[in-house]
Amino acid sequence: MFSNQKSFNRFAAILFLTLFAIFPQSGSTQNNKLPVGAEGLVSSQRTATITAAQFNQRMNEVYASSAPEHLRDSLNLYKVTYRSRDANGRNAVLSGLVVIPSNGAPNGLVVFNHGTTVYNGHMPSRFNGSGKGTEPETAILAFASGGYAIAMPDYIGQGDHTGGHPYPASVVNSYAGMDLIKPARAVGRTNNLDIGNALYITGYSEGGGVAMAQVREFERSNDSAYRVTAAAPASGPYDLSGATREFMLEHPTDQAGFVVRTYLLGDLVYFLHKNKGVKITDYFKPSMAFTINNAYGGKTKDEDIIKRIGVTALLMRSKNNIFNVVTPSFKRAIETTDTRNPAVKLLKDNDCYDWAPRSKMLLINLDGDTIVTPKNTQVAFQTMRRLGVGAGTLRRAIIRDSSLNHITAVPAAMLKARQFFDGGFAGVRDLDEN
Repeated sequence: MFSNQKSFNRFAAILFLTLFAIFPQSGSTQNNKLPVGAEGLVSSQRTATITAAQFNQRMNEVYASSAPEHLRDSLNLYKVTYRSRDANGRNAVLSGLVVIPSNGAPNGLVVFNHGTTVYNGHMPSRFNGSGKGTEPETAILAFASGGYAIAMPDYIGQGDHTGGHPYPASVVNSYAGMDLIKPARAVGRTNNLDIGNALYITGYSEGGGVAMAQVREFERSNDSAYRVTAAAPASGPYDLSGATREFMLEHPTDQAGFVVRTYLLGDLVYFLHKNKGVKITDYFKPSMAFTINNAYGGKTKDEDIIKRIGVTALLMRSKNNIFNVVTPSFKRAIETTDTRNPAVKLLKDNDCYDWAPRSKMLLINLDGDTIVTPKNTQVAFQTMRRLGVGAGTLRRAIIRDSSLNHITAVPAAMLKARQFFDGGFAGVRDLDEN
């Protein structure tokens, strides 16, 4: 699999930089304890201020000639805790990040849902304004100069919440962002920072799936606070039991493709183990089951998990074949879509593409994405068209740039979301005609 330890370490480092953004630990500059019960808000702590000069320098570095307008004032970052629910629907206190321009956010609130990461130190609430190339930074750079506030949930079982993270349960995780909206607005009011009434939803990768589920739940709600102005899910696994399941069953020809699938599947199985009591050995063969059990849970950095999976697979002589590390019974269940199996049922229960959105929605994806197959977006788009959702409500933007991969495409995807939020479909450059 690897010719030597040096080549393996190089591979693991490259894979990690390709797949996961590293979020810095948070600092603390001001602590504002707010009244418990204020719109679900439990506490708010200002963790950093980003100056206009700092912001504009980074935006120019990331977006160059495509950069949106410059930020005129500073940005305040708040770590918040708020009332929501856990994976079993029970009351829980979750954490997240709220970013508000110092002169207010008259154009409204953007809910940004982050992509897959395991380590708790990587969560949005830990972001303190430093750390180039992270997802929180990308979301801030994309939206903050447009007069938007930004709310970023950590999700269930991540950040301050110690329960298992329901992965890749987009529908279950959608409530983490829904329940952050009113607390985010409460933070604005408490600090005399106006946030406009408009509500925008976006997210990337796992967060794209969560964003899609949020819009569906918003439209089922009668709460005026959840009236969606526009949504831009990006590169999400909307068809979990179809396109995503098929992706997991593919036989990659390289170590990276194999490790990606094992990493993602390990995240799913670990959640079922923690929350449903399933045995990891019912899904993975003993050596890999041991690695999964000791790697997940939020205390181990993602790059270290990847290294452990790679070493274990090497010792198991897996030959980059996921069927050599999973059990025969799980192989049969996932091949036949047997929903009696908890993992397969989790995928089926969290499909979120077979519905007709009323909110204006732009589906964004990277052409040739090898982590979240573009078939997810294609299936969602075509299904919604068949259900009668026309071009006035639903369009698609495909990023066609072979120099980008699943992670490096995040800024480009969020730039399209910004264009859409600013100017509707007419404002999006290179909008796909299909």
